[in-house]
Amino acid sequence: MQAQAAVRQVEGSAFLDLDPDSRIYRLRDMYWQKTHLEGVGQKNVAGSREDTLVGHAKDFAALLDASDPFIQAEELIVGCRLTRVENRKALNLGYYDPHYPPGHALILRMGLPGIRDRAREKRQKETSPEKKQFLEAVEIAYQAACDYVVRFADFAAGMAAHQTSSDRRRELETTAGICRELTLGPPTSFQAALQLFQFTRVFGGVGCIGRFDQWMYPFYKQDIANGRLTREAGQELLECLFIKLNYFGDENWGVNNDVLRNISLAGQTADGKDACNELTHMCMEASAKLMLPEPKLNVRCFDGSPAELVRASCQVMARGANILAVFNDEVVLPALLRLGIPIEEARDYCNDGCSELIMGGKGTIAFRVHDSLPVLTETVLAAEDHPYKTFEDVMADFKERLAQFMPEDRQPNPPITSPFFAASIEDCLEEASPSAMRYSIAGSILAQVGDTADGLAAIKKFIFEDGTLTWSEFVKAIKADYKGYERLRQMLRNRAPKFGNGDDYVDRIAKDIAEYFCDGVHERAQNPPGPGNKRAAGLMCFGIHGKRNIGASPDGRRQGDLTANSFSPAVGMDKSGPTAVLNSTSKVDLTKASHGSVLDMALHSSTVADSESFEKFVTLVDTFLTLRGTATLQMNIINRDILERAREDPDNPEYRTLIVRVWGFSAVFVELPPDLQDHVMSRTQHGF
Repeated sequence: MQAQAAVRQVEGSAFLDLDPDSRIYRLRDMYWQKTHLEGVGQKNVAGSREDTLVGHAKDFAALLDASDPFIQAEELIVGCRLTRVENRKALNLGYYDPHYPPGHALILRMGLPGIRDRAREKRQKETSPEKKQFLEAVEIAYQAACDYVVRFADFAAGMAAHQTSSDRRRELETTAGICRELTLGPPTSFQAALQLFQFTRVFGGVGCIGRFDQWMYPFYKQDIANGRLTREAGQELLECLFIKLNYFGDENWGVNNDVLRNISLAGQTADGKDACNELTHMCMEASAKLMLPEPKLNVRCFDGSPAELVRASCQVMARGANILAVFNDEVVLPALLRLGIPIEEARDYCNDGCSELIMGGKGTIAFRVHDSLPVLTETVLAAEDHPYKTFEDVMADFKERLAQFMPEDRQPNPPITSPFFAASIEDCLEEASPSAMRYSIAGSILAQVGDTADGLAAIKKFIFEDGTLTWSEFVKAIKADYKGYERLRQMLRNRAPKFGNGDDYVDRIAKDIAEYFCDGVHERAQNPPGPGNKRAAGLMCFGIHGKRNIGASPDGRRQGDLTANSFSPAVGMDKSGPTAVLNSTSKVDLTKASHGSVLDMALHSSTVADSESFEKFVTLVDTFLTLRGTATLQMNIINRDILERAREDPDNPEYRTLIVRVWGFSAVFVELPPDLQDHVMSRTQHGF
């Protein structure tokens, strides 16, 4: 797009477009042409019919054994997906939720045979039948993984023997050698580490990724130091992997491309030092060049982060990729400390498949989103029989109803009964238990705080201060979905203070709602210090296209109208500029949101069209970090006119790289369902 081209010129071509003659260009085109899965077979696979950990491991082994290796032309990182099973009910692989990452760090540290051998060693000394069963299941699963990788080694060696190109023959021989290495021990090179990561994905770790640049960097650094790898070659390997992260197969989480593939970058080390490294920037470069929707990048910033980290993040966002979110450690770490997580471990956090905070590789999460807007509507409708005398009475009733979303339990999340993934989570292998994860976090998440605060502000102003609205008329209007009450609806929409404009009148109400909810969750849960089960509070939302079904609400919404995404202003109501939005959210103490808090903002592409406006954009992101607002900033750089043209001509190749942020995921705009396209296009496009 024109604005994106201008940024590349202004910023000294920080990110170059792909060379049409390059391997990466051709591999990406394979993705666009949907030919990357041509080697995937479909078979009937006999399962064990044992609903036990050992049975799950046997079914996993059967699936791997039935999956034939295939390698596409020019691939350097191999493996895509396992065979499609015709009789899916015949296999039970056990439970694993792709919202949280596998223990990639542990798998890379120990290697496939290392985990297998550790399980075997512990099983020989174990006396507990339950623990022996878990360890036997782990041994079966990891032996099956080794056998699968051996077959890939043989397949690659066979392909190499028939190659006429000496370059491609050497590449395939390298792949074969790496695969054999991975069956004997942990990886010893950057390419081998990337390959093991990809095999873990093939085995079912298809969702959340975690702190990729932290556990991959030592392999890259070692290869650079000993002269085995150049930066250019390392970048090519990384881009080969990133293209594969866009291969979805027949996975479907309900919305196309909502596949949870979040990478966390930069942040801090356990002792509080800057964790940003060369691989951090290489990941950003790869995403900016590829212009693909996966993986989502989540850049962690704190007061000690280098200034160039924020600038590089802004360059990626200005490119129009819309796959990068900014996390503020100065909000996140105090939030995690509220859960009793020690600071050394809290610094190792990442985000899950969306934006929830999680201890990657050390625990699990589960969560439930609660809609605040219908609760306020219930409060208003109750006034039909018992009108409230004061605004404080309204707030008291609303809060009493909101308390239903503050559970007192800290029940553990379900055990990971997939033996392969259970063994990768810290403590599970050593404790020989699928439920021994260090942290089990359950989230209670409140949605539509912005819309709800707007409704409460309207009640306060028009009923109790101006006296221009009665409870009787208000109740009738809401019950009628505002049919016949358009003048009243317009008054509610346009004459009441709105969250997101820096107005204390409504911002204080949003603060009251959010902090009351978060405090209530924590007070009831009484989270203990250290490892264990935790109950966390969050301020975000998902499935926003389904929220249109929420009935008419006190902020003037009709059923079918959009609701706010996450802890953001109501759609189209933030009319005072982006800094005013940041001022509103920063008035809330969001260190109380221990499960995370998310602000979505949209900027018109003209805001990054030249060097002067780009500098303002960098300043805006710096301001977000300085004001200590939400934990996460998700930004869209869009142009509504271009989105309209794309919707009218979705098959035009020009729009393949038109990527938008939806909620915790990004997607090619033309591949979204119409209701989600509507939501993205309806958000306020701010300028400077």
